Amino acid sequence: MTSPIDWVPPVTAFSFRPLNPIAGRRPHWPRVHGCALVLLCVAACDRAPAPSDEDRARRDAATDVRLSEKPTLSIGVASGQEEYELFEVSGAARLADGSIVVYESGAFRVQRFGPDGEHLWRRGQEGEGPGDFRDFAQLLIPCTGERSIMIYDRYNRRMTVFGGDGELLRTYPFVFQQVQPRDITCASGGRLVVSGWSMEHPTEPGPYRTTVDMAFADSSVVTILREGVLAEDRFATATSSGVVTGSGPGIWSRRLMFAPTDAGTWLGTGDDYKIEFVDWTGATTRWIRWEGPDLAVSQEHLDAYRERLRESFAARSDPDWGQRFEARWESEREMLPAAFPAYSKALPGDDGILWIEDFQRPGEPNEWFGFNQGGEWTYILELPPATTLLDIGAGWALVSYRDALDIERLALHALVEN
Repeated sequence: MTSPIDWVPPVTAFSFRPLNPIAGRRPHWPRVHGCALVLLCVAACDRAPAPSDEDRARRDAATDVRLSEKPTLSIGVASGQEEYELFEVSGAARLADGSIVVYESGAFRVQRFGPDGEHLWRRGQEGEGPGDFRDFAQLLIPCTGERSIMIYDRYNRRMTVFGGDGELLRTYPFVFQQVQPRDITCASGGRLVVSGWSMEHPTEPGPYRTTVDMAFADSSVVTILREGVLAEDRFATATSSGVVTGSGPGIWSRRLMFAPTDAGTWLGTGDDYKIEFVDWTGATTRWIRWEGPDLAVSQEHLDAYRERLRESFAARSDPDWGQRFEARWESEREMLPAAFPAYSKALPGDDGILWIEDFQRPGEPNEWFGFNQGGEWTYILELPPATTLLDIGAGWALVSYRDALDIERLALHALVEN
């Protein structure tokens, strides 16, 4: 990222204070007035309006971009050089000098590579000691810079901060509502944004929607930003007698997502083609809305999902794959919702562009939409199949994928016009 930080919290415990509805900084992004190109408003709406000619014109005005045919930097080998053998990359960031920081959840380590791909250092192993990690540790990409690399270790319930040279600067505990946060990210200046866990405890089987609290953290103070925010679609399962035994994320599930800036955070739920900007007082200061197809799940979508599931079972060379497939399909069909999420992820680019991942429906391409700081629809990026966008900036994108030999690779590409 091009906004490195020096922020290393000097605390080992956190206090809480309620939200002050008046105090707080105003957004640094330009405020949009009147009939802006992106229907911005300061009041919530139940659904975005149907796409108009103006909406379609905004999409047509966006520049179609793609990844360059060849990467400008590629990391990942089959064997022989352990530091280049990637193992379950869960996050990676490009720093201002062009170097790459990557966290591998399968190897419990963080590594840094130079702008030319040269390995610089690696730190970490599985464990509980200083600088060690356990499952589901997360590289906080927006606030990772040349002098400060932050990783949140969920099971150890702590933040680990390395210097740009790999020196362990400090570790300190971090929890929200007495447990590890459900989601955690940060603004480029170091402010953490977190959400808690579900408050719902279903008593009947079937679909339900969770709600959670959101907060931000500076130093020793954690401030509640919003309470009872709509979060994830889940499905409760039960025994034949109707006793609920557990629950899990629904198929094609909506979920809470946020993309912080130093002035506030973008907050989205995927319910419709819109995302709101919330300043640090908790006030909504603007919306971005865009056009999109009907969210209703059609029979064609169900057929495409069923066929993809069937193909996955058929590829296993199991003589009983047909029966196993039918059993799986019968268990999943009741969990399929009537509507898709509008989008699945929001990612702030290091150049101020807000990137939103369009929800990928069965058989459709993986597209990301870029909106500039004035809210104008600026880019449409289509990624190759099975490619994950990790970090992005002016004219470049950092992605991960598996090649034809199933080798995990990290690649930096230029963005070129389609």
